[in-house]
Amino acid sequence: MRWMTLSLPLTALLLGGCDDAPPPTAPPPEVFVVTASEQPYQPERTFTARIDSRSDVDITAQVSGKLTAVHFREGDVVEAGAPLFDIDPAPYQAALSRAKAEHERAKANLREARSNFARANKLVDKGYISDSEYDTLKARQQEAEAAEQSARAALESARVDLSYTHINAPQAGRVGRSIASVGDVVSPGYGTLTTLVGGNDMQAVFQIPERLLTEAAMSDNQPKPSDIEVGLELPNGSDYPYTGNIVYVSNRVAPNTGTVEVRAAMPNPRDLLRPGMFVQAHVRLKQTLTGLMIPQAALQVDQQGTYVFTVNANNIVLRNNLMTGDRFGENVLVTEGLQGGEKVILRGIQKVRPGSEVRVSDYKPATQPHTGSQPDPDPGTTDSAGSNDDMGSGAQ
Repeated sequence: MRWMTLSLPLTALLLGGCDDAPPPTAPPPEVFVVTASEQPYQPERTFTARIDSRSDVDITAQVSGKLTAVHFREGDVVEAGAPLFDIDPAPYQAALSRAKAEHERAKANLREARSNFARANKLVDKGYISDSEYDTLKARQQEAEAAEQSARAALESARVDLSYTHINAPQAGRVGRSIASVGDVVSPGYGTLTTLVGGNDMQAVFQIPERLLTEAAMSDNQPKPSDIEVGLELPNGSDYPYTGNIVYVSNRVAPNTGTVEVRAAMPNPRDLLRPGMFVQAHVRLKQTLTGLMIPQAALQVDQQGTYVFTVNANNIVLRNNLMTGDRFGENVLVTEGLQGGEKVILRGIQKVRPGSEVRVSDYKPATQPHTGSQPDPDPGTTDSAGSNDDMGSGAQ
């Protein structure tokens, strides 16, 4: 038992020595921050569009007959008035000759009737002819005048029919495949002989959701069509070198899709656009706006919504609940909850919580971040920060 008595003071001495040397306190965790700043951007929406031509003409026969000539090569660009098809003119030339003869006979009969009626005017006053004979001569003159007018109309109709045997291009454009061949008998009921597409009347046709149209109409800063430009991304992924303008917005919503048709007139000087082509239409404001931007990677989402962690002047972590808008590359537009110049934690978020103290270092990316001068290629996609279709502000 003596050894137990001696061990008690030794144990107490050891325990007392531990209390005199507390463990070292861990340093505050290090975080990397970026500064929220105002950056230029252009609100944009992307839609799948189809190219259409306002000058897509079906070439048809206006008279019946055998096709005697095709004057174009399929796929060629032709000028307005260029010959396309010839129909055998012989029957229509003969009809024109008959119409000319009938018109000459009608004119001769009219001259005779007018001469007889002129003599009747002199004789009736002297009583040499009766009133009945006078009325008959007057009626014959009127009949002759009507016959001459009818013959003249028939002559003009024959001339028109003869002109229809030569089918010319009604406009400049690219001609399509010839459906009829030389020797075929064509008529107005034959159908389309070929098509002609004008090169400079192209339109990009796309559908916008009724929700987007309603939000734009209710916005205090509703853009006018003249404030908007439309750029295209071609099927090979390249950007179309020209921009267009919205020229038509439908006055009704398609009930089966809940969308509204929009048309944008697109210049086509290089003949790159063809009817039926599918492209991506980028609808954006012409004017560059300025807004508060932060990296998308700094955003966090929980049941309360979207937020970021910021660091104040005392290196204390704060939570800022945000309202965000469009994404522009690696950045996102902040509409509420943050001020320019605030330090937003980008790296080390998992180490902190609101109210904790941190060590702050500036974040330096390995490559230059996207500043938002060009919109996100797919702005309609909803991400963790949310996205809004309001072209004006983009606020949620």
